[in-house]
Amino acid sequence: MSSLRALTPREASIFACVCDAVVAPEPVLPPVRETDAVAAFDDWMTRAPALNRYGMRALLYALELSPLATGARTRLRRLDRDGRARWLRAVEGAPSGQVRLMTKLVKGAAQLCYYGDDRVLARCGYDPDANLRRGRALRIAEGRP
Repeated sequence: MSSLRALTPREASIFACVCDAVVAPEPVLPPVRETDAVAAFDDWMTRAPALNRYGMRALLYALELSPLATGARTRLRRLDRDGRARWLRAVEGAPSGQVRLMTKLVKGAAQLCYYGDDRVLARCGYDPDANLRRGRALRIAEGRP
C-alpha cells in the first residue's frame, strides 16, 4: 500500500475490509489482498473532485465505526469474516433510507474495483483479448475503420 496517492493506509485498510465483506471472494476467487481493488479505488479517489473524496473518506470512517451501532463490540476491521458478513446484512437492512443508499454507494465501488481486476475477470471467464479480436474482425468484415 506504499504507492497510495489519495488514500491513507487506514482508509485503504477500511476499504479492503468493506470490499471483502461485499464480494466474499474466497475460496473460488482470489482474496481482495491479491487483487488491485484497493489500488483501483485509490486511483478513482485520486481522480475524483475534492468534495467527493472528502465525502467518501467520511463514509469509510462511518462504515469502520458502524458495527458498534449494529450490536458488535468492535469496529469493522477487527471483525472476522462472519462478523463482517453479519455487519453487512445489518447495514443493508437498516431502517434509514440514507444509510441503505450510502451502503449501496460503497458496495458498488467495492464491486467495481474488485471485479475490474484482470485476474478476477479471467477467473469469471471474461477474456478481453478475445473480445478485442472479435470486435476487430467484425469491424473489418463490416468495412468500418
